[in-house]
Amino acid sequence: MKQKIIDNLFGLWKHIGEKGKILHVTDDYLFVRSKNNSWPSIVFELKNEEDMFKNLHHEIENQTLPNSISIFEDKALETALLENKFMLKSTVKGMYLNLIEKPKSNHDFDSIYKVDNEQRATEFARIASKSFGYEILDSTITPLINSSSLKLFIGKHNDHYVSCGMLLLDSDNISGIHMIGTTPEYRGLGLGKTMTHKLLLEAFENKSDMVVLVASEAGERIYSKLGFISDGSLKSFRIKDKVELQQS
Repeated sequence: MKQKIIDNLFGLWKHIGEKGKILHVTDDYLFVRSKNNSWPSIVFELKNEEDMFKNLHHEIENQTLPNSISIFEDKALETALLENKFMLKSTVKGMYLNLIEKPKSNHDFDSIYKVDNEQRATEFARIASKSFGYEILDSTITPLINSSSLKLFIGKHNDHYVSCGMLLLDSDNISGIHMIGTTPEYRGLGLGKTMTHKLLLEAFENKSDMVVLVASEAGERIYSKLGFISDGSLKSFRIKDKVELQQS
């Protein structure tokens, strides 16, 4: 399942890039760059070409590429990046769930709303920015409203929109759960879990047999309780700054 997990995640970035006209394709990698380097600004689908890494470092240093590279469990790529003065920024786990083994929820989810207009797109961007601690622009979310393969949702609590989530149906008919978040002041109320179950219901509606996601260490523990199985890791790298270079 490792490749299926990463295909869905990279497919999400490509889809967002295509919809927002911010996807760039080169012979050696793809990258998405949103305004102000907001989410998702990332380099991915790298090829392991020997002469690529110095140029890649140079382009990031000159701010013509985002300072964030994602790879999925590739020792050769990881070694090449480290040898060329990149450093590991974060690691998340790939996870999957076989829906055939899960009962379909009969919950009505009346507090969760599909993002189907610009006002709700703005709310999604606001909630996600507060939830994840990095900037997500309205202009990134709005082009996704009428997507046939990507669904976005926001959840209410006490008449306030406070949770978000999205689901991508890929070409393998696998549903990927992404961007599940709750604003800090409303955490601990089970709102993220409710959003997850809503997205699982949408995966059933997609007639998907499999659901995939990537999760932090804390998220891995939560999703494991829902039956998700860990399989592989996604690693993110960035170039070192001048102080880090002097210390290395």
